[in-house]
Amino acid sequence: MSDGALADGDGETGSGVIGVMVDRGLPEKRVLNALARLGVPPDDLYGPGGRSGDGGGPLVQVRTATLPMRLDGSVRLADTAPGILDSYGWDRLIYVTDLPLTTRRPVISQTVYHGRATMLCLPAFGLLRCQEGLRQELGRLLKGRPAGAGVRERVSEGGDIEGGDVDADVTRVIDGHGRGIRLLLGMIAGNRPGQLYKVLTGCLAVAVATGAYGIFYGSMWQMSHAVTILRMAVISMASVGALTFWLIYHNGLWNRWPDREPDSVARWRARMDNWATVGTVLVAASMIYATVFLVLLVMSLVIVDVNYFRMQVHDEPFPWGYAKLAWMTASLGTMAGAIGSSFDSDDAIREATYNRREHLRRQITGLYEDKPPSRLHVRRRPR
Repeated sequence: MSDGALADGDGETGSGVIGVMVDRGLPEKRVLNALARLGVPPDDLYGPGGRSGDGGGPLVQVRTATLPMRLDGSVRLADTAPGILDSYGWDRLIYVTDLPLTTRRPVISQTVYHGRATMLCLPAFGLLRCQEGLRQELGRLLKGRPAGAGVRERVSEGGDIEGGDVDADVTRVIDGHGRGIRLLLGMIAGNRPGQLYKVLTGCLAVAVATGAYGIFYGSMWQMSHAVTILRMAVISMASVGALTFWLIYHNGLWNRWPDREPDSVARWRARMDNWATVGTVLVAASMIYATVFLVLLVMSLVIVDVNYFRMQVHDEPFPWGYAKLAWMTASLGTMAGAIGSSFDSDDAIREATYNRREHLRRQITGLYEDKPPSRLHVRRRPR
């Protein structure tokens, strides 16, 4: 698409109906928050629609839905946008997804259908300023302006982009230092590690039971009292690392396709996928560890008599003696929790580790399999 064509939408537009389609979950929550800050009445969004700004802006309607995904894991907005606009009677479409889109840089938006449909990639907005960045971008689009975040990048064939639309008129990417970290934090936030924490019931139960068993042994009291803080910290990191490794390995969460060129977009995306997986599982494992520590701290205070504890360690145990005892037993319990996680459903863990769209992409493209299918290379359609 030429710059001249984009210029047709540079002016502010107050007429027409704009449809905002969002993936369920975090995208829906953040979009509704951003629209509320832009002055769109939240009570009207799912009905006939609310007007942005002071009431003279375009009519805005929100729908929670997802666009179909192709066998290569990509979302082709150019194929679906015309039908969606006709079906809902919208003049323009804004689609917000939590599916990461990448070239060799994070894709933040794609525009198709002569500027009438735009897809925003939520993970590319990062974590720290995600809400503000999304609000600014939605504000531009609601005023009839083209997407402005990032810089334009040329996409000529399927190998140039992962997850996005090779037929997009305009693809914009995040540039500059820290763009990978920004996408990574956005991917981890989109995966919502708390969901994985809720699924790991077997892991948590075994960790607490094993740690509680250690509380009853006087040798454990003496060991926890003698171990230095530095060594205790190393043991903690080792236990959380062991749980993280086992969850990733046992549940097939590692993206390990071997048939990639070293400098390919697919390989760059695979690295980002793996770092996001490690970050997501590490946060969930840390939450497990913190929970086990708190439970064992309470149990040690209830079970172990302070006078008897003092006799065993020949020192005043309260409060740091109890804290170190809970710390030591929590580390041992968390290591045992890795085995307990084997009793949790593989499918449930996979689904909880990733957001809905990323989980679907991994299912479709075979990333959960030992021998995933060969890549499908999608080429641009002739204009």
